[in-house]
Amino acid sequence: MKRQYSKGSNHLNYLFKEFSQRINKNYFFCVQSHKHGNIKLERIHNYCEKHGFILNHSTIQMIQKSFANMITSAYDYGIEQKNSNEKITDIKLQLTHVNALPSRTEQGIFIIIELGNLIEDIRYSLISLLGKQIPSYDILHSRGYNLPEEIRKSHGFILLNHLAMGLKDFLEEIPFNEKLPQSLQLGFLLHFPMKQNELNYAEILSWSDRFNCPDLLNQDFIILFQQSIDQYISYYHINIIACTQESVAALISVAFEYPNTLISIIFKHTFQLSFVEDTENLRSKNLFQPKQLHEFYQTILSFNFQFIHSNKSLKSHALFQTLLTSIDTYVMYKLNVNYFDIFTCDSCLLEIIRILILELCIHEQLLPYSLWSKSKLNYHGSLSLKFLSYLLQGKYSKLKIYLNKLGLKQIKKLQLIHMEYICHIIIRRSTQILSCLIVCLSDRCNEENLTIAIDSYLYRLCPIYQIYMQNEIEYLCKRWITMFHFVNATNISCVIRKEKRKANLDLYLSSYVFEFFTNY
Repeated sequence: MKRQYSKGSNHLNYLFKEFSQRINKNYFFCVQSHKHGNIKLERIHNYCEKHGFILNHSTIQMIQKSFANMITSAYDYGIEQKNSNEKITDIKLQLTHVNALPSRTEQGIFIIIELGNLIEDIRYSLISLLGKQIPSYDILHSRGYNLPEEIRKSHGFILLNHLAMGLKDFLEEIPFNEKLPQSLQLGFLLHFPMKQNELNYAEILSWSDRFNCPDLLNQDFIILFQQSIDQYISYYHINIIACTQESVAALISVAFEYPNTLISIIFKHTFQLSFVEDTENLRSKNLFQPKQLHEFYQTILSFNFQFIHSNKSLKSHALFQTLLTSIDTYVMYKLNVNYFDIFTCDSCLLEIIRILILELCIHEQLLPYSLWSKSKLNYHGSLSLKFLSYLLQGKYSKLKIYLNKLGLKQIKKLQLIHMEYICHIIIRRSTQILSCLIVCLSDRCNEENLTIAIDSYLYRLCPIYQIYMQNEIEYLCKRWITMFHFVNATNISCVIRKEKRKANLDLYLSSYVFEFFTNY
């Protein structure tokens, strides 16, 4: 069934009507199921609205105004500099020390290490950059895997030494007929919030659920890893020249194909946002030497959202407390995430949906007690991205294997329709909050056409996520902006090199970013 999606904050009314029509169509000849299904749908909608999962127009206006004030305050008081610990604003702006977009002129063989990806803990890659050729790079060798818990959650030197020994093993696997230069440069892509004072400097601010090495926090991770490399690898001289986080990598890689890319948003396991800013707008901040201001006219800034937390935030605390439901609060403390993470990130949304389904089973009899009480819905992390993707697309026939794993083999189609509606409500709320932030940033760009690099696993797997985002932003933005163009920061590699395997998609990000870094 082809769906019609309306723009604007009244979409939930249309969505409710559409689901009601679907129930009518599927159960036209069964009056009892038809009536019962619509009553249950209305009760689910009312429950979600009562408990704050459905945002009205006035709430969205309040969010947009608050975000605009936060961003203005961040520009005025929140640009982090060396030895600056003063906390005036909730949102801090960080210099990434990336001061131009890629020129695609570099050639040679380089190493890329990616640490902390949601799919695999570590990946080593050997990349050959080919300058202006098309394609402009080649992945010579690549290996990724997950680390044992005793490595991921240990003392920092254990993790660093293991990574260095893994790099040594990786290099030793390269066939002898492929001669490598003894001097190699290395670029690092970190999937953790970090602070940088230089391009080859990185302080990890917090770890994800899978990693926990407290003694490495607020230390220069790069110099410590360089020491481990020097200790364990003697045949090659390896120099770490650059480090970046995922949102910066996404912006640079998409900007290579779309020069008007000015914003990137990544919300897989943590919320990251980077954007291009004219250095002229930062002249009064004394962030650059006069000579630097003549050498480049743009720089990439990243937001640090570490202070957007219930125990740390200042002015934003009141805003987010009005948005948080009891389920949001529970998941936020359980996963130890900040305010932006809880409303946007994949793992948070999956958990919120799972608990909301359970709440509706208890209070609105969404599923029979005999079914849900013994199912794996009661366990953290039981909902998968694929399950949610098929559910949101109405592809119920592909849910069988996932329903069996959940212990919901006997679930009925009508109940799946109700569960799908719940997912739409949560995804919709996430896109509304994201859209308010994007529109506030776009107001500073003064561009009629914007390309936004964007990526999360849910965004990638669920077309409705993309539709909601596009519609919301077009509804909220100023009229002089004629077009927003969203480019998936991972799938961009499919446009360039369709023959590459999916496992190598993220390497595309790294290779273009590293190609650019080698110019410094």
